[in-house]
Amino acid sequence: MALTSDDQDKIDRIINKDPEVSIFLRPIAPPAALGLAGFSGSTFITASWIAGWWGNESSPTVFFPFVAFFGGLAQFLAGLQGYAARDALVTVIHVLWGSFWMSVGVVDLLVATNVLQAHSLHEHFPELASWFIVLTFFTWSGVLASAARDLVLCGVLTSLAIGSTIACCLFAYGSGVDKGMKAAAYFWIISSILAWWRVTVYLVEEGFGKGRIVNFFPIFRTSLEKRKPLLAPGLGEPGVKRGMPGTI
Repeated sequence: MALTSDDQDKIDRIINKDPEVSIFLRPIAPPAALGLAGFSGSTFITASWIAGWWGNESSPTVFFPFVAFFGGLAQFLAGLQGYAARDALVTVIHVLWGSFWMSVGVVDLLVATNVLQAHSLHEHFPELASWFIVLTFFTWSGVLASAARDLVLCGVLTSLAIGSTIACCLFAYGSGVDKGMKAAAYFWIISSILAWWRVTVYLVEEGFGKGRIVNFFPIFRTSLEKRKPLLAPGLGEPGVKRGMPGTI
């Protein structure tokens, strides 16, 4: 039977009727485990170099492949899997930072092949500073969301966001840039260590389940996270229900 625009009663019945569909979810491993692992490795290597712990000006031309692939590509792909895991936080954060590390890898490759001229990270560098504006805003958004999950993950993003905020000093001139970048590097190092700890918890929980050994790896889950159901019904997810009136 045709539906015409003047048949308002029938239109209302169709719109308000619950869809008779079945939704099938495909279980996958937590994408954040790979995402945080890639982030932790690439961030620690680069941040420790920026802090002056090791290496010289040519060091990025050697370590950039690992950073680009593990911290960039692997983290980016993990972020995309966040869609399947129905985890918007994982998707946004890991695609964001995966894109950043892949971009850094491309720049280092162009420098290594003499296509671009090398530029110090300890002096005025507005082009890179503009990247950190975007990274800072979205990472602080992630801090707010992660505060509802566990304190370790929140610590990862908080220290990362603080370091990224400080890194915006690349817009400035003078010796303050060098001091600012070294300060930012230490916050990034803290973030990478906390990310390593969170990845370790993912692996231990998968290997030992809820056994006693897990108690030695606390992440301080929030009460809100503990109360969440094992199967979330979906909040306005496309393909589940079109919008959720009254929830937002």
